[in-house]
Amino acid sequence: MCLVLPTTISVSAAEKKKEEVVKVPLYQGIQIGFDLVSPASYLISDSYGVDIKADINLWNKYFPTVELGYADFDKTSEDGINCTSSGQYFKVGINKALSYRGNKAEDLFFAGIHYGFSSFSYNLDNLVYYPNYWGYDNITSFQDQEATTGWIELVAGVRIQIIGPISLGWTAQYKSTLHVSDGRNSIPAYIPGYGENFKPKLGMAFHLYYRLPF
Repeated sequence: MCLVLPTTISVSAAEKKKEEVVKVPLYQGIQIGFDLVSPASYLISDSYGVDIKADINLWNKYFPTVELGYADFDKTSEDGINCTSSGQYFKVGINKALSYRGNKAEDLFFAGIHYGFSSFSYNLDNLVYYPNYWGYDNITSFQDQEATTGWIELVAGVRIQIIGPISLGWTAQYKSTLHVSDGRNSIPAYIPGYGENFKPKLGMAFHLYYRLPF
């Protein structure tokens, strides 16, 4: 009896110290994000647009996301070549919470991977070319060129609750094209949703989020 009693007491104490595992429900809400930079970017750049995104919070851990947008680009180079481009784009992907705070991950640090696709049209004006070695330079234009592009994005960002269902988020992007379908006679200089046509490419997004009440 002297040997069994201490053992029983020890086991009971150990069981009491076990922490209860908190199970987070699958569905934790939907966040709608509005890009704050694209609509006003024409003030400091050659492009502007609109962008809206939504993500679903699963277990406060995974965030499947979809994004839709439109972009317009108009730039003239120093030698007079003018490029315009416009079109829609979409992105789909998933983010994973690296850390969070709040019952519904109101404050969040995340990383993820997204796929983007755009179908758009573009024009190139005042292109200079030389028909042969001795010839004079000629000027031509390529109008109504159609193209499609797909790209991959690696992202990392933060989302911080401001008040109630309102939060702000910053996202850093590392982008690279996967496939580019060029126009009939030219290569697009700008891709809506991606930016100027070179890779790899870095980007930054700034969104205002609203958490739906259901």
